[in-house]
Amino acid sequence: MNGAAELARLLEVLPDTTTDEAAQSAVLELAERLTGCSSLALFAAEADGGLRLRAARGAATTDAGGTGRLSLTDVERGEGPLPLGLDRLLPVRHSGRVVGALGLGAGDREAAAIGALCGLLGERLGPQRADEEVRRLNQRLSVKVFQLKTLFEITRELAASPDEATVLNVALSTLMGHLVVSRAALFLAGGEGVTLAGAKGVRSALAPAFSAEESAPLLALLERPAAVGTLPPGPLREALVAMRVSTVIPLRLGPRAGGFFAIGPRASGAAVSEEDLDFAATLGQQALAALDTLRLQRVRLAKERQDRELQIAREIQGSLFPSRCPSLAGYTVAAASHSCYEVGGDLYDYIPLPGGRLALAVADISGKGTPASLLMASLHASLRALAGTLPIDQLMLRINTFLYESTSLSKYVTLFYAELDPGSGLVRYATAGHVPPVLMRADGSLSRLGCGSPVLGLLEEIACEVGELQLGPGDLIAAVTDGATEAQDGSGAEWGDDRLGRALARRREQDADALLAGVVDEVRSWAGAAGCTDDLTVLVLKARER
Repeated sequence: MNGAAELARLLEVLPDTTTDEAAQSAVLELAERLTGCSSLALFAAEADGGLRLRAARGAATTDAGGTGRLSLTDVERGEGPLPLGLDRLLPVRHSGRVVGALGLGAGDREAAAIGALCGLLGERLGPQRADEEVRRLNQRLSVKVFQLKTLFEITRELAASPDEATVLNVALSTLMGHLVVSRAALFLAGGEGVTLAGAKGVRSALAPAFSAEESAPLLALLERPAAVGTLPPGPLREALVAMRVSTVIPLRLGPRAGGFFAIGPRASGAAVSEEDLDFAATLGQQALAALDTLRLQRVRLAKERQDRELQIAREIQGSLFPSRCPSLAGYTVAAASHSCYEVGGDLYDYIPLPGGRLALAVADISGKGTPASLLMASLHASLRALAGTLPIDQLMLRINTFLYESTSLSKYVTLFYAELDPGSGLVRYATAGHVPPVLMRADGSLSRLGCGSPVLGLLEEIACEVGELQLGPGDLIAAVTDGATEAQDGSGAEWGDDRLGRALARRREQDADALLAGVVDEVRSWAGAAGCTDDLTVLVLKARER
């Protein structure tokens, strides 16, 4: 047989070797003549990396059921089992790459003719495979363009979503429509564990929240999409199995794990492609970002609402303090209160009484912030209603009963209350658990006003002792809250009662305004840049020199 003539004849029948059945049969017929083999098979490489059977002849045709693919790697290495009862597989190369294979059964082989035939097949199969790869790349590019357009539109829709329910609905509906799956769920990961945020086509009751301990093993291993069956055992995997989902797709929000999608199998039964997995991951990240934006927006709105409420509380609290100091012949009076938070729990007041007398009050509510300010407002109203209508001891008992019956056990009030008769200089007072006010005489001698009762509102019944003193020219009374005496410096040392006495002694010849300003300045200087950790209130009553 003239091999060269036969090869020349083959040139006329090989233009479409892999697609034309007549050309495929001609190749095998020629191979049979050249080799004398009774069984032959022609394989062509495909874009997915395998070799598919295109034509068979002889004994190979009776043994071809279900065995139509070869591993490209095995053919390149000359390894792997020989299919279809073949005796030998000859790789068909083009530009150094395997583009097909010619399978031969037993027979006499003409080496030169077989080599020429494989080379000729390579010249035909190589360009065809290149065309297939180009078509496949174009197809993948088209899919990517479509996905990018879809993601662009979905991102805009997610960003405009007014609430979490809309975000979840858009994300899950888009995912299910794009991947053609009948069930999908979105799980969110946080510091407390994993929770089911939303689902379609599954019963949410099957997937409650999972603690950090229960979900940590799965999240630690979930770096790439994974089949549910490959996940580490635990309650979370059991729930996913019960939901009849097959694949989990991890989602990240910046450097942290944000959660994962869980999807069921595709309706067609086909595997999910890399492009689809990338699409799902990007869609999930956009959904997480939209949910995070909504969360931050809620926090911002809550903060704005809180700020507005605090501003109103500050205005209300400010209206409870006297707008100006009383004008008394022979006396100067000054007071100020500085909250360590937006609103405070300290109180001072001047209350005019019948006969030209004046009631003075300084109080400290337990706690700080808004709860203390509300109780302060109630105390202010009670003092205004009762001052001058009852003896001081009865007034203190009445306020104690009101506070005990209307507040929790953890709430109480310390109070200094005094009534001044400007004409005689007589002062009657009671101190209910408050920092004992300082009485400083004109000669600089100092004593404390300790008569009174326990704190108000803590005990159902109390006894109250009323003190009495006479103010002479140059004498003063200074009442402060513990925000002054317990103010701490950087080392934790308290300002203390002794420094209060020395601060007053240095200024005892000044009027009430200067005394007040001096005490406040020294306390703030002691506290330094950190500031006071409690509300600071000071009231000074000074009898003028005659």
